[in-house]
Amino acid sequence: MQSQAPIAKDLVLLGGGHSHVIVLRKFGMTPLPGLRITLISPDVRSPYSGMLPGAVAGHYTQDDMHIELLPLCQFAGAGFVRGAAQAIDTENKLVHVPGRPPIPFDVLSIDIGITPSLAVNGADHVIPVKPISTFLDRFATFEEAVHGGSVRSIGFVGAGAGGVELALAVQHRLRNTFDGAYHLFLDGQHSLPSYPGGVQRQFDQLLVARDFEVHTHFRVTDVTADGDSNARTLCAADGRRQTVAAVFWVTEAASQSWLADTDLALDDRGFIKVNNALQSASHPDVFAAGDIASLIHPRPKAGVYAVRAGPVLHQNLSRHLQEKPLKTFKPQTDFLSLISTGDQRAVAARNGVSVSGAVIWRWKDWIDRRFMARFNDLPEMKAPAPTGLLTDFDTQMQCAGCGSKVSGELLKEVLDEIGLNTDSLDDAAILDMPPGQKLLHTVDSFRSFIDDPYLFARIAVVHALSDIYAMGATPLDALAMVTIPYARPPKTRAILKQVLMGITEQLAEEGTPLSGGHSNEGTELTVGLAVNGAMDAAHLKIKGGMQPGEYLVLTKALGTGVILAAHMQGKSPGRYVDGALQNMLVSNRQAVPLMSEHAVAAATDVTGFGLAGHLSEMLRASKVSARLDLDVLPLLPGARELMESGLKSSLHEGNDRSVAGMDESAHPNFEMLFDPQTAGGLLLSVAADQADALCARLRASGYVDSVVIGEVIPRSNMAITFKAADQRGG
Repeated sequence: MQSQAPIAKDLVLLGGGHSHVIVLRKFGMTPLPGLRITLISPDVRSPYSGMLPGAVAGHYTQDDMHIELLPLCQFAGAGFVRGAAQAIDTENKLVHVPGRPPIPFDVLSIDIGITPSLAVNGADHVIPVKPISTFLDRFATFEEAVHGGSVRSIGFVGAGAGGVELALAVQHRLRNTFDGAYHLFLDGQHSLPSYPGGVQRQFDQLLVARDFEVHTHFRVTDVTADGDSNARTLCAADGRRQTVAAVFWVTEAASQSWLADTDLALDDRGFIKVNNALQSASHPDVFAAGDIASLIHPRPKAGVYAVRAGPVLHQNLSRHLQEKPLKTFKPQTDFLSLISTGDQRAVAARNGVSVSGAVIWRWKDWIDRRFMARFNDLPEMKAPAPTGLLTDFDTQMQCAGCGSKVSGELLKEVLDEIGLNTDSLDDAAILDMPPGQKLLHTVDSFRSFIDDPYLFARIAVVHALSDIYAMGATPLDALAMVTIPYARPPKTRAILKQVLMGITEQLAEEGTPLSGGHSNEGTELTVGLAVNGAMDAAHLKIKGGMQPGEYLVLTKALGTGVILAAHMQGKSPGRYVDGALQNMLVSNRQAVPLMSEHAVAAATDVTGFGLAGHLSEMLRASKVSARLDLDVLPLLPGARELMESGLKSSLHEGNDRSVAGMDESAHPNFEMLFDPQTAGGLLLSVAADQADALCARLRASGYVDSVVIGEVIPRSNMAITFKAADQRGG
């Protein structure tokens, strides 16, 4: 999470390219106090181009070749915004990302990669290798077509190292499933035209030996598609034609077109012009690196230059923010090329000398894996050991979201001590309203668990309104309580704007007005809402209406607590965090009318005390017990994996201790019952003959994980038991 020091300046990193991952790691190792960093990326992980041929050939998994951006941001104390920029306002220093407020910057760095150069007719009929993040999905679709028998010939357009490596890698991957023809189309006479003659001849001979039909001097000008056969016909400038079933496009890439609408200085191909300090030629507060940058002394678009630029970019961003002289980036004129041949062999070339063989592949593999380990196996940056009066405190990072609540056991003890019966308490206070209406009040507040104020505010609204929805009621209005991190006034204003836009936009979706609120400054971002709701007294849903024989329906998957806990420690893959965030953004609003239509008898929302804790409240209030089926418990992707690795929310143990009268189970899903949920789903008790229909309606309304998880049984000495199979570990 971001430092609690006052925010003095904003550095925005646009794109998760090779240079920026190095910048993030270095800021994690040597933080700059007062600096807030935000990474904007359309994906939660970044592909390493050097391992793409190996992944296509089948030597690497997708996990092997991707850098996880969210753990890296967590390590660097950086915020993460998932999205793709569509505009940069350099005058007001704002980055515009669709679907959210603009993101302000003091200094901006751009490393967004490139797009395929498809300046031919019919380019939509080819499979471009750039951007890599979307190529892998396209390749998976292509491979399905091969296995389905609809592809009998494959073409590759591009004579450079990327095209040749990809062609050989695809052939190796399909060696046991494809016996069709391979074609390689070259602009000139030889493959790898920028390499020495000896390397060219070596690969020309290899391609022939691997049964490639090499089309020399075949400059593609048009690609046409046969609608009936799905064949692609490539037309050359000299009139030659060749038909293949699929075409991979690995030619020189192009800049991203939206940059032309900015006032940044661009070269004649649309790339961002930078000086020898990687600073924009037109805007000193903007930097660029990687393939999107146009250097004073041009270099090929190769990942090695982005990697070499990373340390210099980090130094210059830090120096510019502190108004210090900048360093010069001096890209090498020649570099070691390691070109794979598909079959765990490779060719090393530098300064006109080349060496090939299996040992070169192993060397390349070692280099690539070592590079990836720098970002995916981050060093443990331990906090100072507690001293003085803090020595008895648990050193685990305290969770945010609902994991930051006081434990249910402690809360119940205090409420019991002051004479308040917790068995009859519900999700919101109930006050009489004439005629026949009940007025509901509820309040929720927690500190930020993600460094995206806008997204966090939306989730806070979804969570706060859930208590009202759990009772089948309609929210009337909301009051917001916001604590903004200490910062300079312009930063405070920018953060507050993003928070309030998140609150108001989500409330607008819920059809609930914001009536007012309160804001102040503190050590970290906190958002709370006090919500009023109303309901016809005759249809109010409470916790205490359960009857034996009813089924228990859960509307959303569990796991936000452990995933957020892992995220805060930089130990959760980004796809798990992103899945949890998307789950939290699903409002319980759509479930309310279905509760009435299917005569739901009792309901609650599953939040900070976990499924077991909230179910226990319902059971006590209803004076019944429950039998759960742990086999069908819906879990978010990655939740159980993280739990089994030893990661838990800081509230988990308190939730476990607070649940009385419960069987123990060796089932792998058992521990998920105590996981605190933020913006969790609803737990509904419904007649057995209505349960399947209710689940079907819920799934059709967007609650894709809705399922019957158990049944209500007569009260016994055990409040919660499990199916016999669950006791044996499933």
